[in-house]
Amino acid sequence: MTKIEIKFFNFLKKHFMFFSFILITFLGLFLRFFGTNFESGDFSVFLKPWWIQIKSLGFGALTTQVGNYNIPYQIIIFLMSFLPIEPIVGYKMLSVVFDIVLSVSAAMLVYELNGRKNKFLALITYAVTLCSLTVVLNSAFWAQCDSIYVSFILLAIYFTLKDRTILPFIMLGLALSFKLQVIFILPFFAFYYILTRKVSILHFLIIPAVDFVMCVPALLFGRNPMDIINVYVDQTNNVKQMYLNIPNIYAFMVDYNDAKMYELLKYFSVILTFTVLAIVLIIMVRKGVNLSDRRIFMLTAVWTVFTCIMLLSSMHERYGYLLDILVIIYALVYRKNIWVAVVCNLVSLRGYCFYLFNLYQVLDLKWASLFYIAAYAYVTFTFIKEILAKPSDNKILKPTTDS
Repeated sequence: MTKIEIKFFNFLKKHFMFFSFILITFLGLFLRFFGTNFESGDFSVFLKPWWIQIKSLGFGALTTQVGNYNIPYQIIIFLMSFLPIEPIVGYKMLSVVFDIVLSVSAAMLVYELNGRKNKFLALITYAVTLCSLTVVLNSAFWAQCDSIYVSFILLAIYFTLKDRTILPFIMLGLALSFKLQVIFILPFFAFYYILTRKVSILHFLIIPAVDFVMCVPALLFGRNPMDIINVYVDQTNNVKQMYLNIPNIYAFMVDYNDAKMYELLKYFSVILTFTVLAIVLIIMVRKGVNLSDRRIFMLTAVWTVFTCIMLLSSMHERYGYLLDILVIIYALVYRKNIWVAVVCNLVSLRGYCFYLFNLYQVLDLKWASLFYIAAYAYVTFTFIKEILAKPSDNKILKPTTDS
């Protein structure tokens, strides 16, 4: 081997992580290339007409609600409408950029959970996340933007692990400014607040404050400040079904068309979810569970998110996006419950195939529910066994006083 060849291979070895990152990124972009011209029903019926309307309104688009996405997303689409690109390219380009942000955030979180010791595992996490079929289908085929809010949630969890007090809530505020589904992770942060006493209740006010700041450009053009709230209120009122192609516990129910019955069942689902979370929190407080233990920290995050998705009504198939990423991270870091990560992601993939490609016979919703409920039952069993039923030596730190 010549000296040039030796230097070349030594260079590759020295910069292995960088070149692997570039190669994985190109692979992820290549997978997304196949969805470039794919138009989903949501794009044809909603997203494309919204883009056209925003473009036709000009700066008036900042004062008017177009579609049902929150104001910051509408502002971004307004800015992108000035570019010489087609709507389908604009939506997907934005989402694909955040696919990379999401994957980097997941890698950062895994690296931190591992005590910043295993860069290769972080690289694997980046690859698995970026090349996950549901992540690819969500952005490149469906033209949805779930990677945006989940990216910020992962960063919120990351900064929490690093004992930052303000940054996590800024990240949660950014997530809220794009999607209401940030509520799936809020119970976990409530657990963190009560069990660790590392943050103040006032920190939670940062979340709506950041959402407000993100809407300021539209407010300066005369947008009604109440629209910041109303857009999410309207979203919750638009859905009149107990479930929408997601195999949670309500998939075994008859979906009521009666509005009054639906409202009763919707409130019941909220009360049920709140009750389960409250009971578990009380037990954790009495046991003095310490969320500073990183495995307990992540298992609690996974369980609270899974509980919200399983017990709340009116869930869409895409609402499992955050859970899919969290269980991948948990499985990669702790090498446990890998089958749960596989099941959750396959169940989500079933929903995507059902909607995008009309593959109605992939797996019946009720059968998918059995697998999903089994995964949730196992996560709950693990959570009870390793946290609630296990004697804890890590009590909550009591505030100290000077003698």
